[in-house]
Formats: sequence, C-alpha cells, structure tokens
Amino acid sequence: MVFIGKTSWSFAATLCLALVASACGGGRQAAGGPGKVQSFRVATLTWVGYAPIYLAKEKGFFEGLDVQLEKMEDTPARRAAMASGNVDGSVDIIDSFTNGAAAGLPAVVVLKLDDSMGGDGIVVRKGLGSIKDLRGKTVAYPPGLPSHFFLLALLDDAGMKISDVESRPMEADQAGAAFVSGSVDAAVTWEPWLTRAAALPDGKILITSRDTPGLIVDVFTVRNDYLHDHPEATRAFLRGWFRSLDYWKTNRQEADAIMARSMGLGAPEFERMVTGVRYSDLANNHAFFSAAPGKASPFSAIVTRANKIWSREGLIKTPVDPKVIDGSAIVLSMTP
Repeated sequence: MVFIGKTSWSFAATLCLALVASACGGGRQAAGGPGKVQSFRVATLTWVGYAPIYLAKEKGFFEGLDVQLEKMEDTPARRAAMASGNVDGSVDIIDSFTNGAAAGLPAVVVLKLDDSMGGDGIVVRKGLGSIKDLRGKTVAYPPGLPSHFFLLALLDDAGMKISDVESRPMEADQAGAAFVSGSVDAAVTWEPWLTRAAALPDGKILITSRDTPGLIVDVFTVRNDYLHDHPEATRAFLRGWFRSLDYWKTNRQEADAIMARSMGLGAPEFERMVTGVRYSDLANNHAFFSAAPGKASPFSAIVTRANKIWSREGLIKTPVDPKVIDGSAIVLSMTP
C-alpha cells in the first residue's frame, strides 16, 4: 500500500490546529436547498482498494450526489481536511483511524471497503522460518503504517514485542530496498517489493496479509456532522460503491481499464495488484459490522486490538470505544 511518509507522527498537532480552524468558522459550507444535488467531498489516495470509488463516479453510480474526489497521499493532510470540514468523507484503515479517533477526529466508520489479501507481508532470509525467528534480527518497517501494525500484531500473536527485534524504521519502499541490498534480515513491505525480495536467492516471503484475513481493513469514514445532516447523501454514496462492485464483477475489462487509469496504472499492473485485495460487498459489510450473540463484531474486535497495540506502543493515551466510531447503521439497514 502507498500511504503516509515521515510526517505521520505529527498528526496529533496537525489535528489540533485543524480543529481550532474548524471551530473558528472554517470547513464545510451550508448545503444547497431542496431539489439540489448534494455535494460530497471525499479525500482519497492512490491504492487499488479505493479504485471502485472512481469507477462509480465515472459511471454515474452516485445518483443525486456530486462526489468530488481529491487525492491526498499524506495521512496528516487527509486527517486535517476531515477535522476542519474541508472534506466530508475519507478513505482510511481501521488501525490507523483508531489513532485519529483517539486524537479527537470527529468522524465514524460507515463502510468497509476491502481486506488486504496479500498486498502486505514480511520478507525474510531463507534461514528464518517463523515470526519467532525474528528475535534479535534486524527488521525494517514503515512506522505508523498498516505494515507497522501488521508486524506488531504478528509479534503479539507470537508472544513477542517490538523490543525483541532490532528495529529499522524507514519508508516501505526503502524497507524493501534495504532487504534486497542485504542490510536487514527482514522487511515488512508491500508489492512490488514482496515479489522482488522473494526472488532473491536467499529471500522468501514469510507471511502476507492473505494469511491473516481481517487484520488490515480499508474503510470509509464520514464526519459526524455530515452524517447527521445528510444521511441520505451518505446512503447514496454507499449505494454507488455497491453498484460499482457489481459492475466490476460483470464488466471486468472495461472496469479494470477505468480503475487502472484512475490510479495512474496500466491495466496489466492493476490486474496484478488487485489480486491483493478483496472488495467488500453488502453481505460482507453486514457480516463485518454485526455481532453474534455474546461476541464482538469483527469491526469492534479490530478496533479493540488496535487500541491494545497502539496503547502499548505509547501512540494513544485513551482507548477508543468501538461503539463511538461505529457509523454502520445505514449500511446495516440496506438490503440487496
């Protein structure tokens, strides 16, 4: 995945400034009157998991909604735009959004977009056969990104902590390059570095997100005030997403071409990369946000785990109540 850079750790300060700006009158203007097309400003970024949003816009699936898409590759910029009201909705990742919510981001999760199914992973030297074998080894990873959370969760499952490895924080592409150059024993990264590293004579893929479904989940978030004032606009956006997935399933060649273009990719590259995600349709969303008797919903379980991991790393002080950021009422009310 292509997400944030070194500025990720300044998010709390950025959010505070954005919230002040919003309180001083910045942000979203009043919506148009009855009968007018409702505006919906969305922050997104370059990742194939979000491509169906662009397909929906081009095919006109967001009926009655003027969806304005703005790519913001930097997470603090997207969060600041959400906090100030300069955008109404944004793509995000649950573990990362938990950080934002803990810092006061006024938004909720309304839709599950996709699961990472092989797009993220860990490459190691061939002599290493398990997560426990990483003890004492040099491990490169991008701090604050889903890959970081992926590593921390796997270490936790193995009864280990980040202090049990020799950390080498760096950008994801740099982590892959460091492994290829032989300067680290393992790297947490994404494509195309996973494939490149695994092709080395002494390299292999230890584990990917395909082996841990439900751990890295892309979601769509909406500001609390927009959701309150425009629930039907939010519903129209969700309908557009599901129509886009239906269209993609039955018109793959055309849909792939449109989505590839929106991501700045060639069709063959997009078709290869999209195998690393699993888009979430209505049925999958219902399963994700629903809880079985006596159990937490998958959504709540991931937020709870993110709370635990980020709190232990000192990145959040107060855990986020999953119910406070669960805005799934609309999607759960929808029927096929």
